[in-house]
Amino acid sequence: MRERLHVGETLNAMTDTPPNLTGVYRYTSIARPIDPAFLTNRALLVVLPLLALSSAGLVLLGYLDDSPLSASLGGALVAFAAWALTRELAPDHDGAAFVALALAWAANVALDMRQVLLVFVALVLVRVVNRSTGLPARPFDTLGVFGFCAWAAVATGQPLILPVAALAFALDAVLEKPLRVHYLAAGACLVVFAWLLTSDHGLVADDLTLRDGSLLGAFSLGIVLIVMASPQPVSYCDVSPDRLDRVRVNAGLIVGLLLAVQAVVTGGESAWRETPVWVCLIVVLLDRLVGVDGYFHRRR
Repeated sequence: MRERLHVGETLNAMTDTPPNLTGVYRYTSIARPIDPAFLTNRALLVVLPLLALSSAGLVLLGYLDDSPLSASLGGALVAFAAWALTRELAPDHDGAAFVALALAWAANVALDMRQVLLVFVALVLVRVVNRSTGLPARPFDTLGVFGFCAWAAVATGQPLILPVAALAFALDAVLEKPLRVHYLAAGACLVVFAWLLTSDHGLVADDLTLRDGSLLGAFSLGIVLIVMASPQPVSYCDVSPDRLDRVRVNAGLIVGLLLAVQAVVTGGESAWRETPVWVCLIVVLLDRLVGVDGYFHRRR
């Protein structure tokens, strides 16, 4: 996912003078291509087709009630989404992303977990905050992310996506090298949220239980402890010689957590098993606690 560019030592990709960008970075600061120059990306390009074939094979063997094409595409998409989001939530931990990939695919097969829209909402919002590309959002990125979040809030019936999006934009407007225009984007998110409140969109599910609240509290506490104890990132931005910013990475992790929490608050008990967002967060939490990944000090 990292594409290295050779830039001068004094050139910083997040200053007013951008580097000599190539590829997709010339057009967007949010998208990140899967660069096969890196071992983990080559591994992903091998694993995803294998998972797709496995899903199709399970259909042919009668274990899944689906078409081979739908099962293969759905399984691969869920696995990829979990891998990509975990890479953003824990950028120094390559292995954790593959653990999330495997668990998300298994959940797709066993639990019919296939709702990836929220994962991609989390992905773009976390990238806005952590600036893993090394670049602030361009105007088209801001408009695209705002529109995508507004549409997702309506499509999923989860209006609370918009306050979380507003928080993400506001964080980008106040953290290191702020993009002040994102105050306006945050305000726009809140305006759309207020409009949705006038419709029939509910904010709190009817089937929430004490167990759900306890689990949300426990996971939230675990993520907060991770943030408090997190070291300086060792990973570099995609297009600059700078390491990722610790505060921004942690802020992105909090944004991901809040999106997962709002899914349960709005969607109820079923939200735990419908989207891979919680798979990603559980893997990040377990990785920091018991080292499912091991610490990868990478040079990109």
